[in-house]
Amino acid sequence: EWRKQRVLLAGDAAHQTPPFAGQGMCAGIRDAANLGWKLGLVAQGQAADAILDSYQIEREPHARATISLAMMMGKTVCITDPAAAEARNQQMLAARAAGQSPDGNVAFPPPTDGLILKGSAGAGAYFPQFIAEISARIDDALGAGPWLISAEPVSSDALQIPAFALDEPRLAPWRSALEAWLSANGADGVLVRPDRHVFGTGDVVPLLATWDAALAADVSDPDPGRK
Repeated sequence: EWRKQRVLLAGDAAHQTPPFAGQGMCAGIRDAANLGWKLGLVAQGQAADAILDSYQIEREPHARATISLAMMMGKTVCITDPAAAEARNQQMLAARAAGQSPDGNVAFPPPTDGLILKGSAGAGAYFPQFIAEISARIDDALGAGPWLISAEPVSSDALQIPAFALDEPRLAPWRSALEAWLSANGADGVLVRPDRHVFGTGDVVPLLATWDAALAADVSDPDPGRK
């Protein structure tokens, strides 16, 4: 358990990994990125305490995948028997000759459950860090916090978070890339979480309503003693 009432574990306190692949501190940083904005919303009274239950749901599968990668790399490089090492070398050379990845194409799964709009295109995936020809990054242009990016302007009555239509001047350097991303996902809009995972895609007004409901609702079975 990574959470017990008001105690939350992250980094090596929650998961330990061999040093191979250099993913120990990276996993801790990912934990902080996932947990920090949720704690902020709860502390500011803008979200229900129960959204913190999404933390382990979202992070554990990815952490297990990186640990598996580190274990595989360790087993690969720490072979001391000459015959076994030669067999490893031949297997890896054969895989390369066949156009295959020697590591078996280890996957790093995005969240498929938790604080996302399950079933919508792209939900849980990282939103691309689009970089314009002038080396400007979309993160720097839109700033911290959640974003809503939509093909059309959004009614002011529906605005609960910063929203940007594609004709927004500040989006001009990335407009074609954003149009292509929305088209590829068959969506009029995308809601991006503060940690840059996609919350969900779809029609803008229902997307905003679902986001507000997700922040106010439990993501797992409620614990009466939690608060």
